[in-house]
Amino acid sequence: MAPAGIGSRGIIGMSELLSVIIPTHDRPERLREAAQSVLMQSYPFIELVIVDDGSASSTARTIDELVARDRRVVAIRLEGPQGSSSARNAGLASAGGDLVAFCDDDDIWLPGAASAAVEAMKPSVGVAYGWHEVLLEATGRRVTFRTSADCSPTVMRWINVPWILSGIVRRSVVGDTLSFDPTLSASEDWDLWLRCADIAPMTLVRTALYRYVQHGGERVSRDLAGLEGHERFIEKHRSSMSPACLAYHELTAAVARRDRAAVAGYGAATLAHPTGLGPAGLLAAQLLMSRTGRASGDPGLSPRFAAAVVSRLCRQPRGPSAAIGATTGAGRASKEEDM
Repeated sequence: MAPAGIGSRGIIGMSELLSVIIPTHDRPERLREAAQSVLMQSYPFIELVIVDDGSASSTARTIDELVARDRRVVAIRLEGPQGSSSARNAGLASAGGDLVAFCDDDDIWLPGAASAAVEAMKPSVGVAYGWHEVLLEATGRRVTFRTSADCSPTVMRWINVPWILSGIVRRSVVGDTLSFDPTLSASEDWDLWLRCADIAPMTLVRTALYRYVQHGGERVSRDLAGLEGHERFIEKHRSSMSPACLAYHELTAAVARRDRAAVAGYGAATLAHPTGLGPAGLLAAQLLMSRTGRASGDPGLSPRFAAAVVSRLCRQPRGPSAAIGATTGAGRASKEEDM
């Protein structure tokens, strides 16, 4: 069903329209800033689809104001809270553009983001993703998260390369893959990007497109939801992961749970396996890189390093550690490495 109120829809081709979806729940002030960051983009052909996930009346009033002020804004209201994945799917069902992107209601798009990402969307490209800026709201500090240029299916089974929803997707290329799994409490973006990577190339835009805001909240519950989502992600894609890849994920989950017995067990099992040194060594190196990255203001250092290691080893079919990158899924070597 085509959303109403898009004045440019009858003037431009559908392939040029960029639909940006923002799911929201009871954050009217943050929503207003997020919406304005999209509407103020220099790219001229944008529609903004705001999905109200069962918010209170104050959020509804803010959305009504945005709709009244700008014809490019489309509002969808869900009867009750259904979660961000279901809300995004509702937005996808209404979005009119062949190009689709996302913004959370507490984050913003940086100036020029839409034009830079759309320019990178060559006809065969499924997803264009970029670096992002991290704002530590408590201190006001901003750092740039520079992610890897290698987004091959093999690497994506190990590492969530785009990291957040900072990409633009071409629906005519990825098809029905463009949907979110509402059973995932977290890692739903990783699940989406992996499925897209299996279908079409993904390309990196080497500039910060998106500001990710780290603010206060229920940190413990958020961490637990993230761990649960990661574990469900592993189960969903288990059949396409190599033994080394599975060992890496299971060891990572055990470390996140702070389960010393499980860490020792997984560590012993991976070290005993011919390819086990790879996953255990990679995780240990990542933890070190994570500390180094925080200290140096480079938060993307650890995942960027891990992506480069997996990419290099999967191109070297010699010796026991070569199996680190083997999967039963599709594989595609990247021409670029970004350390």
